[in-house]
Amino acid sequence: MDSNLREAWRSFTTGVAFITTRGSRGPNVMSAEWTFNVSYEPFLISVHLDAESATAEAIDETKEFGVNIVSEEQIAAMGFAGHFTRKETDKLTSDRFQILEGMKIKAPMLRGSLLTAECRLLQRVVMGDHVAFVGEVVEFAVDPSKRPVVLHRGSRSLGERIVRREEVVLAATIREKEVALEGEVAGPDRARKEVRLEISRPGGGKIAEGSAITDEGGFFEILLAAPEPGDYQVTARAGTVVGEAKLRV
Repeated sequence: MDSNLREAWRSFTTGVAFITTRGSRGPNVMSAEWTFNVSYEPFLISVHLDAESATAEAIDETKEFGVNIVSEEQIAAMGFAGHFTRKETDKLTSDRFQILEGMKIKAPMLRGSLLTAECRLLQRVVMGDHVAFVGEVVEFAVDPSKRPVVLHRGSRSLGERIVRREEVVLAATIREKEVALEGEVAGPDRARKEVRLEISRPGGGKIAEGSAITDEGGFFEILLAAPEPGDYQVTARAGTVVGEAKLRV
């Protein structure tokens, strides 16, 4: 394997889930890094697997699967479930797995996970050398006391939340004869904050100005009349912080 290509793959940061099934070969579990929430309404989860894997075969057979987001206390089981295959080893006999019966599917679920989601297969899509199985969640439970395992060049803890410093992020968009100036004030003091906005020529000279008040999430928007064709600079000021954007009419 090309070392540069392997390094590129390891540059991504993902979580990991146990995918559980119960097919004609019996119950099974595997670790799957490529597991994603892909829709809110309906609640859909996509898991991307090798088509030749025992788990993929069981999903094709039963049209259902379980998703169990791995918590830090399950890291030994995570490695074990990823290194062995059901075709060789009955992994769920290990005491590292605490089995829960599914409420609406036959596949077993795993106690100690951050999230357990029972899924019925909705779509199967071949994607390169993997297959994406998209399932609709029909039952789920969350344990907020658990912390997920993060994969980035190896297994890592979630770590401390990054506190965003006070900033203004601004975008300028032409909408017919107006310019929409919209953006976000970041930081702990961002709600109900006044933002002063102006459009000026690159070399100086104010063309238009206005103000907006951020909502509870720190977002703002204002419409100003579009200037004559040309290049302009847009500035947003919220207290002592400034954000800028480029505008071409």
